[in-house]
Amino acid sequence: MSNLATSIGNSTSPGTPMELVSMFTVLGIQFWDPTLDQPVSDGLTVTAQLEDSSFPVITALRTASRAYAFQGLPGLHDLEYPRVNSAQASPPKSLRFVITVSDSLKRFLATVFTVELPLGYSGLFLSNRVGSPAAPNARAYLFSAPTRGIATGNSVVRADIWDRDKDQPAAFAALQLSIDGVTQLWTGIADDQGRLQLQFPSPLLQSLSLGSPPGSNQGAPSSVTWPISVKILYEPSQLLFPLAGLPDEPWPWNVTPSLKSILGAQSQASIWQNESGPPGNEWTGEITYGTPLVLRTSSSDPTAASSVLMVSQITSP
Repeated sequence: MSNLATSIGNSTSPGTPMELVSMFTVLGIQFWDPTLDQPVSDGLTVTAQLEDSSFPVITALRTASRAYAFQGLPGLHDLEYPRVNSAQASPPKSLRFVITVSDSLKRFLATVFTVELPLGYSGLFLSNRVGSPAAPNARAYLFSAPTRGIATGNSVVRADIWDRDKDQPAAFAALQLSIDGVTQLWTGIADDQGRLQLQFPSPLLQSLSLGSPPGSNQGAPSSVTWPISVKILYEPSQLLFPLAGLPDEPWPWNVTPSLKSILGAQSQASIWQNESGPPGNEWTGEITYGTPLVLRTSSSDPTAASSVLMVSQITSP
């Protein structure tokens, strides 16, 4: 959260102030690209609307510090324009706002989440771990869309995730990837058609630092591989849609679940690494430096090629 305040003084003559007006920004958000590890400061349209109300949608302004700040939020006028030398008698009422984020450059998925104001700002969920603790000045991470171009030096994993039991795309499934058994996870999200792209910095080519001199007799970087494991979170009954019930709400907001429900409410699914089964808890394999990896369920027919990664919801016995 970024709280911004400015003061404006009005006077009838030089040095004789009549009125001091303070403006306070109740909500400011810095969006972050985990792929490049840098803020996202262009191409975004960020809006806020008071939940379950007919108040107009408010569009955020981009600040010089590359945050997106809101002014004129319904119900928060007294906080945005506090009276000078006036003590507030009681805490203001908590209001829930629905935030939407869209990217005109098609790098990131459309994103929806809710915040409660003005009772504080606990951070917008994610680093690269589901359930990571909130922290002061937490970043709001955005997730790569299937249409995003590949950034230099990144590894890429793609998948069309398919609900095997319902025979339909596994919309808004979340993928967690770990490299070479390390604890850090990289997270990707499928769109409403089950299409997913995850980009992350390629692991360091440690083998190229070996030898004497360093790098000798190591072969081409394109031959270097790393083992990866993948888990899928998929439980559509747990998804929440903050804007689905509003009249005339346009696509994609009428079909986009909240980011928190995608990443925090869905349970782990079974993955069909082979069409003939049995399914397992993980997909395991290797990724090669410089080569995008497409996750697929292997076909039982050696002459056929599967185009999707099949998953099934795990049901309680």
